[in-house]
Amino acid sequence: MRTNSLFPDGPDVSVLGVRVAAPPMAPWPLYGAQCLYEVRRLNEAPTLEMLQAALEGGVNFFDTDWASGNGHAEEVLGKALRGQSAVISTKGGPRFDFSGRLIHDNSRANLMNQCEDSRQRLGVNSIDLYSVYGHDEATELKQTARGLADLAHNGRVAVLGVADLPLEPLRALVDLAPIKVVQAECSLLVPNAEMRAHCRERGLGFVATGVLGHGILAGQFTGKEQFPEIDPTRAGPLFNPPLFERAVAFARKLAEFAHDRGTTREVLAIAWVLRQTGVTCALLEPRDARELHAWLHAGELELSEADAVAMPDLLKSSM
Repeated sequence: MRTNSLFPDGPDVSVLGVRVAAPPMAPWPLYGAQCLYEVRRLNEAPTLEMLQAALEGGVNFFDTDWASGNGHAEEVLGKALRGQSAVISTKGGPRFDFSGRLIHDNSRANLMNQCEDSRQRLGVNSIDLYSVYGHDEATELKQTARGLADLAHNGRVAVLGVADLPLEPLRALVDLAPIKVVQAECSLLVPNAEMRAHCRERGLGFVATGVLGHGILAGQFTGKEQFPEIDPTRAGPLFNPPLFERAVAFARKLAEFAHDRGTTREVLAIAWVLRQTGVTCALLEPRDARELHAWLHAGELELSEADAVAMPDLLKSSM
């Protein structure tokens, strides 16, 4: 599989990475209407099988977070990667309060505590990439920056990043802490061009998330689903009408477009993201080894200029 530098002068990573997630941090529409904040453990055996298949397929970049499965995602990832040569990324910030609600807490104390938990679960002395996850309006960015800088200074993490942070607080935090990598949504449905441009200007690596529109571009929805309890800050505005129905309609057109080219809409959608300027790596969230194998070809596919232009045009006609 092709590789890129994670950030300028950073380690080489495969252009496709794998994210291991579970509720409450995984986008909840993929997991059913009853698990918005339910703590659900991963199905361990198929997850380990999928991770082994990823390693055999040339993937060397793996991502998770502190909250997924109440720590089970990190434990499973640590078990799968023990003794392997891989770049491991995890994230801190979201935690459960005393009433069981999932909240953002980007305070220095919380980041320090969660990082220590993550190191133990993953079974590593130093985490390759540690990111603060989401925006906490109650915590001053200076405090967040101090916590991140202390983690790097103490050797608990090698590289610092941010994930799912809006552009303005991201600009401010990059001025305060030695951030090297940004994880943010990027797909045919959400190109995120302004965020990618900022990362290029600041010399930051850009890891694309949500590359399949949280399942929409993988054909996992019919367009008739209703999400009355939707939390747009977690699953995104794509799941709100009428955008949701239009996005699903585009996914159907993309399937026909891909069929005419002898491939699948998922592979084309992932390859399109990899073609965007500034994208270092695209994170996949396969549910099993079969799904992973079906998507890995995108890491080698070179889209033609004509197809790269035609897909956004197809989107415009659908939206």
